[in-house]
Amino acid sequence: MTGSGGPFAAAGELRGAYDAVDWASSPVGSPETWSTALRTALSLAFATTFPVTLLWGPRFVLLYNGAYARMLPGKHPWGLGRPCAEVFGEIWDQIQPLMQGVLDGRGAVRMVDQELYIDRRGFSEEGYFDYCYSPVTGDDGTIEGVLDIAVDTTQQVLERRRTALLRRLADLPAVLRSTHDLARVALPVLRTDPADLPLVELLVPGEAARRVDPRLAVPPPRPVEDAVVLGTSPAGRTAWLRVPGVAVPAERPLLVVGLSTGLAEDEHYLGFLWQVAAALGNAHAVASAAEAAHARADLQGAQVRRLVGLVRVLQELPEATDVEQLERVVARGAARLLGARGAQVSLGAPRAEDAATAQTAGSIQGAASAGVAEGRGAVHLDVGDRHLGELQLVWGEGQRQTKVTEEEQAVLSVLASSTAQALDRAAAREAERRATEAVRAIAEELQRSLLTEPPRVRGLDLAVRYVPAAEHAQVGGDWYDAFTTATGALQLVIGDVTGHDQRAAAAMGQLRNLLRGIAHSGQRSPAQVLAELDAALPHLGVTSLATAVLGSLSAPEADGSRELVWSSAGHLPPLLLEPGSAPRLLEEPSELLLGLQAATRRTDHRTRLPAGATVLLYTDGLVERRGVDLSLGLAWLTKAAADLEGASPDEVCDGLLDLVGGRVDDDIALLAVRLSGEQHGPGGVVG
Repeated sequence: MTGSGGPFAAAGELRGAYDAVDWASSPVGSPETWSTALRTALSLAFATTFPVTLLWGPRFVLLYNGAYARMLPGKHPWGLGRPCAEVFGEIWDQIQPLMQGVLDGRGAVRMVDQELYIDRRGFSEEGYFDYCYSPVTGDDGTIEGVLDIAVDTTQQVLERRRTALLRRLADLPAVLRSTHDLARVALPVLRTDPADLPLVELLVPGEAARRVDPRLAVPPPRPVEDAVVLGTSPAGRTAWLRVPGVAVPAERPLLVVGLSTGLAEDEHYLGFLWQVAAALGNAHAVASAAEAAHARADLQGAQVRRLVGLVRVLQELPEATDVEQLERVVARGAARLLGARGAQVSLGAPRAEDAATAQTAGSIQGAASAGVAEGRGAVHLDVGDRHLGELQLVWGEGQRQTKVTEEEQAVLSVLASSTAQALDRAAAREAERRATEAVRAIAEELQRSLLTEPPRVRGLDLAVRYVPAAEHAQVGGDWYDAFTTATGALQLVIGDVTGHDQRAAAAMGQLRNLLRGIAHSGQRSPAQVLAELDAALPHLGVTSLATAVLGSLSAPEADGSRELVWSSAGHLPPLLLEPGSAPRLLEEPSELLLGLQAATRRTDHRTRLPAGATVLLYTDGLVERRGVDLSLGLAWLTKAAADLEGASPDEVCDGLLDLVGGRVDDDIALLAVRLSGEQHGPGGVVG
């Protein structure tokens, strides 16, 4: 228990849970004995909406905020104040070496989309998490605990995995030639996703005899019609789904899935199974249409060409990526199938003057036969209860003045239905592409507007670059800066605010401008500037965390050399390229991020730069890759820089970006400066 002013005052929804813990009997002891570092870190955890937990002491005792408790409901409240090994025993072998490494001083660790099977809801559940273990140090510099900032990425990972399977299933109509072959063709594709479909069978009426997994060959607990049936089989928990179609349920294929024990049987999982069944139904429908075409192969030549043409159009429609391509496919198909002179896809509700024509020509829900008025006809393009537009067909003058036959009406119905589905897919892809491009362009322009060109300084060549992440259409928190102080010293800055949103961009702008203001007088060293900046952040309402390197270049000596003084707040080390020497990282002991602990002690580091030397500052997007250790990225950087010896700052930046390629996982900001050795006065700003 603790008083109203104790460390739990800001615990919010968890106040009662914290007060209920017998802390005196816990490994961290009574709150009155807690260190300043523990109290400060816990206060920061309570203040953020991100899931955060502290793993304190050698037994990694859990102290977390409300967002963390909601992310792992099965661990709260009993896990509060307990050692991590007791709370997360199921994943202890995976996370203990990482936490121990941080506690032993080997630096922070970041994991991206790590697979962890955690008991969150009464069973070992498949989950994926982005998280970072960072050290928390006491006043004497001793690492007292580990700060864990975590994000649950399970739904994103599952969505990517499931979307990949649905895309593969969408290709089935192009290879499926018979409805009886559906299981033979589809099962190898379904079994490429064993995480969602550990055991899967597809029972197709009328198919040739084949070996069926006996664990899934048992009958369902009740008849399967148009709803998923859940039950138990020798495979464990099992779902039975009838593939959608026009036939009666007993004549449609039956999808049987042995469910994953690591996934909840919720609307996400069962909804995905319905999508799988729908994709199989689509392939089955296309194959059924193809079979119908072959079954009528003994009819007149025109009928044969019409049906074969319909199958061809159905196979071409999924390949259309926009409305124009769709119209070309449909126009060719209409000419072959119905002798039409042209076809046009009209989006939206029909015009008043076209309503009579559409009514006369009939829609896909209309009568079996209808007339064609004045050489024109139209059918509705509907997906479910959504009206997308019309497919308008045009014949030559006097070519069509009779009723549309029943067979032609069937062709029109299939053509319209398939066109509507293809139109829906094409419109969604196009809208998504345009929206992404527009937002990305705006975001990149806004990001660049926050960054300025470097000053021109005698004796120095400077280059800057900014490349946004390929997967983000948002403003980011990476920035570079270069400016001269009142004393004429050149200040070099590189930094990265956590996040990819407007909040990160706003925090970046505040940090950049505040750092400029503190450093402008030129009376403070880089470490003093960062310390003063860190101390000011809580008072200005800036709660974001950021890494940064601030360097200061002195005036040139007679031999053209300069002294570089720099300080780093948890950022990657600068890279030094000296003429005739191998590139090397200016590595010093890691210090805390900005915004993490206001009283952090900062350190200045110094090195002498000879004429011709180049210093490169960069953000983590240049060297970090998912699933790859950071040390390998830094090793790659030094090796790549060795091939750029003698290059200008612009050539160094462009050369490294060319090696990275067009798609990067995170934003990249670069700042390179070279001592050109030119002597044009005291080294002040040019122009």
